[in-house]
Amino acid sequence: MNIEDYNDNVSLKDVVKAVKMIPKTIKLIKQVHKKSFFIIIFLSIILGICPIFTLFGSQYLLNMITTKDFNRVLAAFIFYICANLFSDTIGSIMEYYQNKFQTLINYKLNYKIMNKCIKLSLKDFEDSETYDKLQRVQSETSYRPYQVFLSILNLITSMVTLFSSVSIIINWKPWVLLILVLIPITFSVYFFKIGQREFNINWERATDKRKSWYLSYLVTRDNTFKEIKSYGIGQYVLNKFDSINSKFVKQDIKLFKKRSIFTFIFEFVQQACTSIILFIIIYSALIGEILIGNVVGFINALNLIQNNCKEILNTVYTLYENNLYISQLFQFLDLEEENFNIENKELKNISDIETLDIKNLTFKYPNSPNVVLNNINLNIKKGERVAIVGANGSGKSTLVKLISKLYEVKENSILYNGISLNNYNEAQLKNCIAVLFQDFTKYEMTVRENVGFGNIESIDNDENMKKALDKASATFISNLDEQLGLWFQDGRQLSGGQWQKIAIARTFFRDASLYILDEPSSALDPIAEKEVIDMFLKMTEDKIGIFISHRLSTAMLADRIIVMNEGEIVGNGTHQELIKNNFVYKKMYELEGIKQDKIVK
Repeated sequence: MNIEDYNDNVSLKDVVKAVKMIPKTIKLIKQVHKKSFFIIIFLSIILGICPIFTLFGSQYLLNMITTKDFNRVLAAFIFYICANLFSDTIGSIMEYYQNKFQTLINYKLNYKIMNKCIKLSLKDFEDSETYDKLQRVQSETSYRPYQVFLSILNLITSMVTLFSSVSIIINWKPWVLLILVLIPITFSVYFFKIGQREFNINWERATDKRKSWYLSYLVTRDNTFKEIKSYGIGQYVLNKFDSINSKFVKQDIKLFKKRSIFTFIFEFVQQACTSIILFIIIYSALIGEILIGNVVGFINALNLIQNNCKEILNTVYTLYENNLYISQLFQFLDLEEENFNIENKELKNISDIETLDIKNLTFKYPNSPNVVLNNINLNIKKGERVAIVGANGSGKSTLVKLISKLYEVKENSILYNGISLNNYNEAQLKNCIAVLFQDFTKYEMTVRENVGFGNIESIDNDENMKKALDKASATFISNLDEQLGLWFQDGRQLSGGQWQKIAIARTFFRDASLYILDEPSSALDPIAEKEVIDMFLKMTEDKIGIFISHRLSTAMLADRIIVMNEGEIVGNGTHQELIKNNFVYKKMYELEGIKQDKIVK
């Protein structure tokens, strides 16, 4: 889309909407540090008055020089010096508090955004629109509230200085005020248009910016770079990156050009009007209407009016533009947070899962018309170890997500101990469940953190952590505080199998009553796989154990095997029972046998 295609019409309604955002932003900012907030406001007012002190000081000094009275000149000189020192002192104090406040705001907002992310549901992070909103917030919006605050401070300072300067000239020739104020007001509409256009362009960029970041990610991470290098596709990725960003550059240059031309026209008109007024001031001095000190005072006041009108106009433009972005911040912060617990319902406590019952469970992902699970019925009791097998896309991993309460399900479709999972205290229920997902996370952090995240309250329990590592056959770990990964200094890179063992240890570290392993052996060699599965079966003798496996030789070790196909359970029984009575399972077993024969040959 070309820059000309963006609508930059700005109505009074748009301006009012942006202005209404200011109190909400101020409230957000004030919460960061109230004391600093009010100190900065007070200093802004004082800073706005300071130029007038200096102006009066210079005017008074020049008028006293014409009297040739040393004492009066000395007094005027001291006043002038003190006015300047006072202004510099206030400016230095203001700079300190502004820098302090900016640091606090940036930290608090980033914290607030991260805190919001962890409160969203899994369905939000499987929606591309959420990522677009997050992209806008992270790339543009997080620093904007401080910019709004800074604009308001500049507006306060400029307005105080402007009114003070105007009061000097208005007593001389009131019509001057009309000229100096009318020009900025006339041009303000066009500044709003520029701000609206810049916002529209950045709004549309969110998806492409995510693509740009991902392309950069591909050639800067060790786990992706090796394939980029092997296939020789680095230049292709770079060309795609260039295609996206060169478009951004062209758009920005056009915007800069339009803004520069308009700014030049505005400054030319303003300068022309100022020059006319300046000529009148000089002419008035020549005919003896005003003293030379007043000439200097009027000229300085005129410059202050000119500069502050320009500053106010730029500030209003910045304020309008920033509020457009901030609206995206509040949209993101207002996203509905995960809350599966029904209001006004007394939630039940749970410390141990003895039975898992699934009744007539049908499920489709949000914003998708396709049914992923269809009429699932399943009963598992304490002490049972159940394997789930099936082709890719049969719904195995989705079933795990629902059992783990990562998605909302209908009442009484999944029950623990005979009670719907929606009726339990969510935190307590999740403490009873330990899950290893197929796409587990490799935390580029210490071993302690990687394993300890399985039971964060026991992260300092070295003994239990070492036991969990032993259970996962992670014998390569000798130091719990060793840094893993290559992102940070002194990090140790692990193989895919080693990372998987760390993830398994994280699962085993949790003292749960329901353990779920989704493809726990995908990166393990057969010996390591046997060790892990044997330990899993031993651990779950008096618990509920569920594991998903694409290897039927591993699934055979379970008490029962559940066969899934196209979102339905098509088989339920032991290996021998399924071989005899289930066509889907028998075919899978035969295909696996053929593969094994080929490997042997």
